[in-house]
This record gives sequence, structure tokens and C-alpha cells, in this order.
Amino acid sequence: MIIQTSICDFLIEENEGKWGSVFIYSEVLEEIQRLFGSSEVELTTRDEWKYRVSICKQDLANALILMVKEVNYPSFSQVRLHPA
Repeated sequence: MIIQTSICDFLIEENEGKWGSVFIYSEVLEEIQRLFGSSEVELTTRDEWKYRVSICKQDLANALILMVKEVNYPSFSQVRLHPA
């Protein structure tokens, strides 16, 4: 799963080596440290995703809540839905 923010993208993959954990990948070190700072950041060999952390799913849920709280809703443009 990919989550896009105004600053960077995050790739989330299951950590098959550790039950209940996921890998979070990003190309922006500062953002991965800010959101997942309690986990050790590793360098990866992937071209698009330079950094990763391994975290439990509960920590991911907490980070997602923080991301939603940081959304600046007034900055969204008005979108009208048209019936199909």
C-alpha cells in the first residue's frame, strides 16, 4: 500500500519475518524519522525507497491517526460530484 502526503510517499509492506509487523519505506529520511522515530531507520537497496523501518501494526495505526490529524482540510479545493 502506498500513502501519499504533501511531503513524501510511504510504501507499506508486510514484514514476513516478524508476525504483526510491517515495513514502512520512504525516500525522505526526516519524515520517516518524524512519524516512526521510535524505530531504527535502515538504508535499503531499493532505488525508489531509500529508507525503511520495521514497526508493529499498532504503531502504524497511531501514525495514520497523526497523519489524518495533520490534514489541512481548508486547503482542499471545492469538488463537485456529478451523477453518473
